[in-house]
Parts: sequence; structure tokens; C-alpha cells
Amino acid sequence: MMHTHYQRGFICCAVGAITWGLNGAVSQFLFMHYPVDPAWLSAIRMICAGFLLLFLILPKKHRKIGCMLRDPTSLKKLILMTVFGLILCQYSYLSSIKYSNSGTATILQTLCVVFLSLYLAVRFRRRPKNRELLAILLAVAGVYLAATDGNPASMVLSGKGLFWGLAAAVGAVIFPTLSQGLAWQWEAPPVNAVAMIFGGLLLTFTLRLWRAFPVLDQAGWAAVAFIIIVGTVISFSFFIQGVCDIGPLKGTLMGTLEPLVASAVSACWLHTSFHAVELLGYALILSTVFIIMVKPEE
Repeated sequence: MMHTHYQRGFICCAVGAITWGLNGAVSQFLFMHYPVDPAWLSAIRMICAGFLLLFLILPKKHRKIGCMLRDPTSLKKLILMTVFGLILCQYSYLSSIKYSNSGTATILQTLCVVFLSLYLAVRFRRRPKNRELLAILLAVAGVYLAATDGNPASMVLSGKGLFWGLAAAVGAVIFPTLSQGLAWQWEAPPVNAVAMIFGGLLLTFTLRLWRAFPVLDQAGWAAVAFIIIVGTVISFSFFIQGVCDIGPLKGTLMGTLEPLVASAVSACWLHTSFHAVELLGYALILSTVFIIMVKPEE
């Protein structure tokens, strides 16, 4: 049974990371061709995806959702996860794409692997396991090569692109860490639906996003629909379930699939070019996934 959950966790995290990568490329397309604000896109995708997911699960999960919202401890954790995890992760990532591109944004976000390992080491006062250390070192090397092409002086990023990329990495650590306990207790779909609705409404009314409503054509709305359904409902639901099964560290490492997908789609669809050293960096990042999948921990 444990082995089945372990395999399911890896599959769910992989699906979440792949759909996130597709979402990044589609978001880049939207920012390239339409006057879309990252906060507006973050809010509308969370509100729409949250209500869609809630509609699907409400008949079977309404009691569980009610109990979760009436439990003070769970409600506090849910608010913290939404503000410091979900909103930070979504808004920062989309802002980084807007001020750079989907490939660069996902590469910077992959630094969450390093941030999470450091956090866990400090929290539990332990040295990371050898396989984790190797995976982290390869991820760092891969990010360095992919972001700089092997030469630090060649990395040209705007201050906003760099800032939001690093903020997205922090959010990508906080989100799975805070969501794991809630998903164990209340299951992933109810946690995801409520957090998305709350986060989207909070962004909307805090920033008065109805004033930033963009004018979109059919292609623009199709991109928004894809981001809501595939890049939000599917990706977050699968990723939270995966984290619930295999833990935040392995879930975050599995998330390194995201920059590979985002960069590949960006190259084929948006005609972004990549050099040999960058591709080597992506290969190193991908290798971390196989290292942690060699066998389950005893």
C-alpha cells in the first residue's frame, strides 16, 4: 500500500509540474500579445478554478469543507498557506514571466529546491541525505548553466524579473510545506478549492483589480481558459496530492520538470532559442528527478 502511494505521489507531482510548464508558456503568450496584469491573471485564474473545483467536489465533500472552515487551527493554516504560499507562488511566478519569459521564470523558481533543503535542515537539525544532496547540487548546477549559459556575465535579467523569480521560489517552498498537513487531514481538492477562492478574492478586493480588466479576443480568452483549467485546477490538484503522498522535498524536486516543459514549449511555439550549455543545464535538472525516483526510502 505504501509503495502504491509512493508511485501515485510521483505521478501526481509529475502531472502537476508538466501542466505548470504548459501554463507558463501560455502565460508568456498572453503577456506578449495582450495588456494583461499579472495580479489580474492570478486573481481570475484562482477564483474561476476555485469555484470550478468546488462545484465538482461539493456534493461529496460539503461536510468536510464545512468542518475544515469551522476548525480554528485548520482555518489559520489555510489562511497562511493561501497568503504566503498560493498567492505568493502564483503572483510572483506570473510577474516573473511578464518581466522576463517563461523559461527564465521557471528556472529561477527551481531554486526552491535549495531553499527547501536548507529550511528542512534547519528545522529538523539534520544533514540532508546523500541522494538529496546530490540532487540539490545537480539542480543548482543546472540552474546556473541554464540561466547564465556558463558565464555569469551573460545573465541579463531586469531587476523586477529577478526579484519576482526569487519570490516565486520562496512561494514554491511555502506552498507545499503548508499544504501537506491540510491535505492529509481534509484531502487535497477541498483545501485547493477554498484556498483558490479566498486567494483570488483577496487579491481582487485588495488591489481593486476590476479596474485592470483587459480587452481580449477569442485567442486571449482561450489562453485564459487554458490557464484556469489546465494550469490551475489540474496542476494544483495533482501537485497537492503528490506532496501529500511523497512529502514537500521530493515534491519540490519533481517540480524541476516544469522549466523543461516551459522551455521546450516556448522554443517550439514562441520561437525562443536555447544554446548547448543551456540544454546541458536542463539535463542536469532533469537528472535530479531520476535520482530521487531510484527507490523509495526505507
